[in-house]
Amino acid sequence: MIRYAILTSGSCGNSYAFYDGNTVVLVDAGLTLTGLKRRLEEAVIPFDSISHVFITHMHPDHSKGLGVIRRRMNATLHASRPCMDSDESLFAKLGLKRSDVELFDFMTPVQAASFTFIPFRTSHDSAGSAGYFIKGGDACFFLMTDTGIYSAESLDFAHRSDVVFLESNYDDQLLECGHYPAFLKARIRGERGHLSNSQARSFVSEIGPEGRKIFLVHVSDNNNTVEKVSSLYGGDENITVCERGRMYGGFDV
Repeated sequence: MIRYAILTSGSCGNSYAFYDGNTVVLVDAGLTLTGLKRRLEEAVIPFDSISHVFITHMHPDHSKGLGVIRRRMNATLHASRPCMDSDESLFAKLGLKRSDVELFDFMTPVQAASFTFIPFRTSHDSAGSAGYFIKGGDACFFLMTDTGIYSAESLDFAHRSDVVFLESNYDDQLLECGHYPAFLKARIRGERGHLSNSQARSFVSEIGPEGRKIFLVHVSDNNNTVEKVSSLYGGDENITVCERGRMYGGFDV
C-alpha cells in the first residue's frame, strides 16, 4: 500500500509526497521546512522518513526548499541533466553543489527506495523541466505540471496510471480579460507556459476515466477558479480540483 498527498500546489508552492511504509519520496519542494513538516503530519506521513526529492524544474515555487531538505534530512536530490547543465547557479543559490544532486536522463528509470520513477520531458520556460511516471507497490502515478503542451508519451503514461496529477492552470477568457501585461499572457499561453483548462480537459478525455483518480492542480489564483475547472467535468467523483495552497491527503492506494 502507498500513501500519497498533495502537500500544496499553485504559484505559492508545490510539493507531493509518496510513502511506502518505510520511505518518503517527494516531488518538488516548494515549502518551508516548517510548512513541509506540518503538512506531512496532517497527511499522517512521517517527516523523518524523507529520503529522496525529485524536482520538476527550478522555479522557486517548486524548488525553494531543496537546500534545507538536503542539509537537514540528507535526502538524495534528483534533477534532469539539462536542468543542472543550463544554469548551475540556480542550485548554488540554494546552497547546493553539483555533487549534491543525482542527475537523470529522460525516459531512463530511476530507483528511489521501493519506487521507480520514469522522467519525461515537459515544455516549460525552465530548462530540463520534467514530469514523472511513478511505480510504487501495486500502483502507478502520473505527475505533470508546468507545461504548455503535452506529448504522446505523457498520454501513454497517464493512461497506465491509477492516480493522475495534472495541471489545469488558467481559463482562456479570464486570462485574456485579466490585468496581466500582454507579454505575460503570451508566456502563460505559449508552448513553454502552462496548460489551460481546455487543454487539461482534452488530456483527460484522451486518457479516459476508467476509474482512475484525477487531481487537477496548479490552478491559478488570478486567471482561474475552482468552479471554472469543476464545471468541465460534470461532478465526476473521481476528479478533484485542488485549491491553491491547500493540502489533499493522505490517501491510500
